[in-house]
Amino acid sequence: MLRISTNMLFEKGISSMLEQQTKLSNTQDQISSGKRILTPKDDPAGSAYLLDLKGSISQVDQYQDNADRARARLELEETALASVGNILHRVHELAIQGQTDTLTGDQRRDIAAEVRQLNEGLLSLANTKDSNGEYIFAGYDADQPPFSNPVDGTFVYSGDMGSRQLQIAADRRIQDRDNGFDVFMNLDTSTAPPLPVKRNLFETVHQIAAGLEADAPNTALLDDVQVGLVHTTNFRASAGTRLNAIEEQSTVNEDFLLTMKTAQSEVEDLDMAEALSRYQQQLLVLQAAQQSFVKLQGLSLFNYL
Repeated sequence: MLRISTNMLFEKGISSMLEQQTKLSNTQDQISSGKRILTPKDDPAGSAYLLDLKGSISQVDQYQDNADRARARLELEETALASVGNILHRVHELAIQGQTDTLTGDQRRDIAAEVRQLNEGLLSLANTKDSNGEYIFAGYDADQPPFSNPVDGTFVYSGDMGSRQLQIAADRRIQDRDNGFDVFMNLDTSTAPPLPVKRNLFETVHQIAAGLEADAPNTALLDDVQVGLVHTTNFRASAGTRLNAIEEQSTVNEDFLLTMKTAQSEVEDLDMAEALSRYQQQLLVLQAAQQSFVKLQGLSLFNYL
């Protein structure tokens, strides 16, 4: 009977030390990580709440990533269309200049040479690429240049009619680009109804150059340049409106993220002062248990076992 009781004391001493070592180790892990909840068993309700918070934070982070991508593309589109507007203003000036009666054929051909250079600039802007190498005016088919000039005076659009939209909130999507057909190819002309004529922007500028080269400028094309200018300016304004919407939604998303991350911190983060105090107490308890065990081993009783 005596031997059994001594074994029980021995096992109880070991069990007490192991229990205190486990508590001390858990507190050390909390202090190292700065987190109160390391496993679900530390706080089942809090763990479930954290899981929901982290899921919501991850989702809103994705919305913010989408907003950033849409913002970058729309800013690039707006910049490209601003340059298009500058070119069209210059084309209009040169076309008016080319109407002057006192100009010689050579002088008009010199003007036409600049108009052709400007048209090449328009074509280059229409083939603008973003930082990912995607052509912003190509619709969904963004891997290949959407515009080409296979034959002098012929301009071809090889993209598609798609306009991609990105989710920037649970109930909000934003169009991040405009397809090149709508922007550059499908323009009205100054032809009077009921027979409106569609013409692409590059063809209009080309015809201005061709008329000047032939020493026979076409005055009707002046109005078509203005039509093109209004048309592309409207797309630029639309891009600006969407940029404003993105900024507005991004601000809402940031506020929501701040609220959720604050709630996450309140549930998950460790009270460092309390943890350090607890660590010292647990360390003292462990040391006391170890000392008691040593004394237990030194009892004369063990000499008789």
